[in-house]
Amino acid sequence: MVKEARVDKRTAILEATLAVLTEKGLSGLKVEEVARRAEVGKGTIYLYFKDKQDLLRALVEYRTFGFYQEVAAVVESPRPFFERLKEVLARRIAWVEEWRGLWAAVAREADPEPQAWLKGMHERYLALLEALVKSGQEEGAVREELSPRLTAAILAALGCSPLVDLPGEDYVGHLLLVLQKGVGR
Repeated sequence: MVKEARVDKRTAILEATLAVLTEKGLSGLKVEEVARRAEVGKGTIYLYFKDKQDLLRALVEYRTFGFYQEVAAVVESPRPFFERLKEVLARRIAWVEEWRGLWAAVAREADPEPQAWLKGMHERYLALLEALVKSGQEEGAVREELSPRLTAAILAALGCSPLVDLPGEDYVGHLLLVLQKGVGR
């Protein structure tokens, strides 16, 4: 019971941090405001996180691994390949939209040299996409000669919201059409 309450407080602090970041940006992130929103004392935050940098690192990991859990559930579902791919891409675009403008700044603040840390986390996403591609090949929906690893990397790159003003569902729908039909004649 004590451990459960501890996890709930930690989660409340992370969710409050995200809310403050979303509203006020990185420069407006104050531990006092996070504590107020999480309904804990400022000192309680330092029971869970050693400093603001540790808090931000934990937030990135919390949101990223939460997203990966959602993707894993979709990948492992028994639905047809293109239905699962559509859902994964839609979730990815929503996740990217949530972090737009914040991700790079938060990651840099959390870790001054974030490349290795972020690459390690991204490897989990690539592994999930690779599993999705392999299942699509087993189902007969994806060509056998395609490398699952390279196809996963391409899907990861294409699964980011475009920098044009397009609704995410339009982007996902068109991307799926291109993937299913190709661009050649």
